[in-house]
Amino acid sequence: MKESSSSQDLRYRGVAIAATAIGAVAVGAFAIGALAIRWLAIRSVVIDSAKIKSLEIQDLTVRRLHAAEVTVSDSIELPGSGADRQFS
Repeated sequence: MKESSSSQDLRYRGVAIAATAIGAVAVGAFAIGALAIRWLAIRSVVIDSAKIKSLEIQDLTVRRLHAAEVTVSDSIELPGSGADRQFS
């Protein structure tokens, strides 16, 4: 009877070790994938409502923008020719 219990414990230990190894491989693969992504393209974002206290964007291209109120702290340059299109 004691041998049966002992062999069953060894089986459970083996299953636990195998499950841990599989989990470690999965976590490692996820980490490697996360490190491999250097550039992420966001194709579409839909936001119904948002309040943002501060936002800084280095480069932004917008095709169409609808805004009720826009505050610019430094300057904004609109497309077109001439310096008359730049506002401060």
